[in-house]
Amino acid sequence: MNFRRATGQERTLGRRWDTKLILKPRRLFALALVVVVLMLAVAGWSWIDGQTRAVVVVSSVLETPVLTPAIEVVTEEPVVEDTVFAGRPALVAKPEGEGPWPALLFVNGTIREGRNYPPVQNLARGLARAGYLVVVPDLPGLTTDEITAETISSTLEVAQAVADRPDAESGRVGLIGVSTGATLALLVAEDEEVRDRVSVVAGVAPYTDIQTVLNIATTGHYRDGEEYVPYEADPFLSYVIAKSMLAALPPGEDQDALRAELEEIDRLDPDPLAGLRARPTDDLSPEARGVVELLANKDPERFDGLYEALPSEIRERMERLSPLAGDERIAAPVELASGPRDKYFPVSESFALGSIAADHRVTVTEVIDHSELSFSDIPDFARFDGFVVRSLREARHTDSSEE
Repeated sequence: MNFRRATGQERTLGRRWDTKLILKPRRLFALALVVVVLMLAVAGWSWIDGQTRAVVVVSSVLETPVLTPAIEVVTEEPVVEDTVFAGRPALVAKPEGEGPWPALLFVNGTIREGRNYPPVQNLARGLARAGYLVVVPDLPGLTTDEITAETISSTLEVAQAVADRPDAESGRVGLIGVSTGATLALLVAEDEEVRDRVSVVAGVAPYTDIQTVLNIATTGHYRDGEEYVPYEADPFLSYVIAKSMLAALPPGEDQDALRAELEEIDRLDPDPLAGLRARPTDDLSPEARGVVELLANKDPERFDGLYEALPSEIRERMERLSPLAGDERIAAPVELASGPRDKYFPVSESFALGSIAADHRVTVTEVIDHSELSFSDIPDFARFDGFVVRSLREARHTDSSEE
């Protein structure tokens, strides 16, 4: 920036502008007050309410040294219970009292600690302090890095059970998820059994097309129209994809053997597919051979052919993990947020959901590094804050016609 002394003309212009401000402060103040009152009347104070709740939630997650203790002083300690809910181990957090409260189901990504992961516990407590009923279940496969149809069906069962709780406001449930958990939330919101009971889907860094994810995990590319775009993902994605694909095989000796071989690999190995790529396939059934060949392939030009060559049963099982694979649509508002260069899924995965969700918004901000938050700059944090505020407001709406 170039700093220089102001000329006489520039100094005069400055004085004239200041004079105009000083001459009519009461009129300007009155005009500003009218504008603020009108805005609040139109919004019904909902934005201020949402912002207040967002401050409580975000401060709980970030654990700021000044704000977090202050929030804990001015808000009530939530009621937190570690229990079994809808047949799953779960953390349930809620405000003091009888309710009802806006109900939220939080769906983890693939993480060994599950509901006991400290940031997840902080988020659940923060949401409860902000006036929400929160259920955090340990769903099958999420703590063992293996996503299957059972993971989806269990998520659906828990979502229905949350909405059925007598202390769930209006018999509805908001779905919140991070990473694969956000994808599971989207899959549940599509399901006709619960679609009309979902108040909002708020997700951070999901994937929406399983073929894109498979391609990235194996070849380091994905298809964008007619082109293959390079995308370097964290190797852990390849490990989870391999486990999930092997789970899609028919039960038997081949599945058991391949699973046992993969279990020997450290989940954080820098090249988790190396063993499968070097493995002979002569001893495998055609189904298992096809899966191993797909996982071993590094050439994006061969990916489509290898995928289409899989038995239809295996493709169907994998596509059940993909929100974009079917004809279903999402009726609830969808708020998604992602970093501009996520370490697992390209942000185009979030934008692609617009084809099946009419009320769909994507926030891109440097604050998010997949499942982690950090403060970068004020504009980026403001974008993230807007995502949180909108999500919390939608979760409290019992009727979309209120606004």
